[in-house]
Amino acid sequence: MNTKKLQCLIVGAMFLGINLGSVGTVHGESFIVTKAGSTKSSSTTTTSTKAVGTKATSTTSKSKVSSTITKAKSTNSSTKSKVKSKKDTKSTKVTKNTKQGTIKPKSSTSITNSSAVKQGTTPNIRVLLGSRKSPTTIKSGTNMTVFKGDDQKVSVIVAGSTGKLSVSGNTIYVNGKAIGPNVLIKPQNPKESFYLGDKQYRGGLRVFAVGRSSTMTLVNAIPLEDYLYGVVPQEVIPSWPAAALEAQAVAARTYALYTMETNKNKDYDVKPSTDYQMYAGRAGEHNATTVAVDKTKGMVMFYNQKPINALFHSDGGGYTEDSVNVWGTALPYLKGVKDYSQAPSTRTWTVTTTRQAMEANLRAAGKGVGTLKSIQLTPLKAQPMETADRGVSGRVKSATFIGSDGKVTVDGDALRSIFGLKSTLFDFYVNHNPNGKDSAKPYHTFTNKNDTVYILGHGWGHGLGLSQWGAAEMAKQNGDKDQEYYKKILTHYYSGININKMY
Repeated sequence: MNTKKLQCLIVGAMFLGINLGSVGTVHGESFIVTKAGSTKSSSTTTTSTKAVGTKATSTTSKSKVSSTITKAKSTNSSTKSKVKSKKDTKSTKVTKNTKQGTIKPKSSTSITNSSAVKQGTTPNIRVLLGSRKSPTTIKSGTNMTVFKGDDQKVSVIVAGSTGKLSVSGNTIYVNGKAIGPNVLIKPQNPKESFYLGDKQYRGGLRVFAVGRSSTMTLVNAIPLEDYLYGVVPQEVIPSWPAAALEAQAVAARTYALYTMETNKNKDYDVKPSTDYQMYAGRAGEHNATTVAVDKTKGMVMFYNQKPINALFHSDGGGYTEDSVNVWGTALPYLKGVKDYSQAPSTRTWTVTTTRQAMEANLRAAGKGVGTLKSIQLTPLKAQPMETADRGVSGRVKSATFIGSDGKVTVDGDALRSIFGLKSTLFDFYVNHNPNGKDSAKPYHTFTNKNDTVYILGHGWGHGLGLSQWGAAEMAKQNGDKDQEYYKKILTHYYSGININKMY
C-alpha cells in the first residue's frame, strides 16, 4: 500500500482546493535490513498506497497496500501486495450527478452482521521489523518481563533501564544472559509502549535466533487494533474526511486478517513496507486516524464468510481493474468500477521522452528491437473497455514494439518499470502532445528522426480494489449526511462483499 508520508505535510490541501498528489513514503526503520519481495496475491500498501501508500500505498507494488497507500504498501505507495460473489450482498452502485456535483448510490445496501461470523477478541498480528547481527537495545517506561518461549518467565527489565539484545549462534542474550532461541519481551502494563533502538512500538517484541547464523529476527507482536493505529496514517492523509479514513481502516484491518491467515505458518504475518502496508509504530500515529480505527473496531469485509484480500492503491485514474487482467487470477470482489478521484497530479500525468531513450530503455531491459518503427497497442478509449491487450479499465496488458531488428511484446507491468510510469493505464503519443491542440488520438508510428514521445497516463498503483484518492472524493461529496458512509465507499470498490463486525 505507499505513498503518503510527504502528503501528510500538506494538511487539508485537497479540500482547500490545492489537492496535491501522492508521494512515496519510507518507513525509516534504521534497523530494518530485509526487503520484502513483491507478491501477486497481496501496499499496501500498503501499500500506502500508499500509493502507499500507498501505503502505498501507496509506489505501489503488487501487494496489498500497502500493498499498500499498498500496500500497499505503499507507495512508494506506489503497493508493497481476493474473491467475490453476489449472493451475500449486492454491491452498491455509485453514480455521479454532474448537475449537482454529488455522488449518490443508486440503491442502498443492507449491511448486517452475519451469524456465520464468529465474534471474538482482538487478535494479535506479528510485524517483521527486520533481522540483524549486531546488538540493539530495548527499554520502556514500565517494567518489562522477559520470557523464554511464550510463557517461561526468566527476568525483568526494570522501568527506565535499557536492555541489551544480542545473539550468538542460535541463542538470544538479554543483558548478557543466555535465554534461548526464542525470546518474548512484554511491558507489564499493556497500555505502555517500548523503544527498540529509537523507534517506539505498542505491544511486545519477539526475538528469534536464525539457525546458528548469529542473526536475530525482530518481530513486533501487537494487538491488531493497536497495529492499525500505526498503519492508517501512513496510507492516507489524516486531514481527509472521516469516511475515507474509516474506509481505509476497514480495508487495512481486512487485509491484515487475510495476510495473517496466509502467513500463519511463518514467524511473521506482515512487513512494514508497501509490499504489505506501511507501518510506523507509535510515532506514526495521528488522532484523526486513531478515531477512525476506533469507530470501525472489528469491522471486516467478507466474501463467502472469509476476510477478503483487500488490496488498495493510491489513485484509480478514472476506473479500477479486474484482478484477472493484472495478476491472472479472477477474484470476483476485485472488479473494475468507476473511480471518482479528482487529485490532479495522480488522476492524470504525462511523461515526456524520446525515441532514442525508449530504445535504450528497452535494450537495457533485454527487449531491444533496434530503431523503433511503431507500437502495436489498442488506443485508449472511454471505460469500460476490454481488448486482447487492455483490461476493462484500459490498463495495458501488453504492447508490441516493432523495430529494425524485429519485434517484441512486453507486458504492462514490465512497461511500467521500464519507462518509470505511475500505472499501466496509459497511451503513447509520438510527436503529438496530448495536452496540446493535436490531442485527438494516440500516435504509435515513429518518423525515425528526432521523435518526441509523450506518455499520457492516469492513476497511481496497480488499480485493484480501493482507490484511496477516489474514496477521499466520495467522502468529500457526501459530507456529513451519512455517518456510516465508509460502508458505501467499500461496497463500491469491492464488489459483492459483506461488512460484518468480527470482534
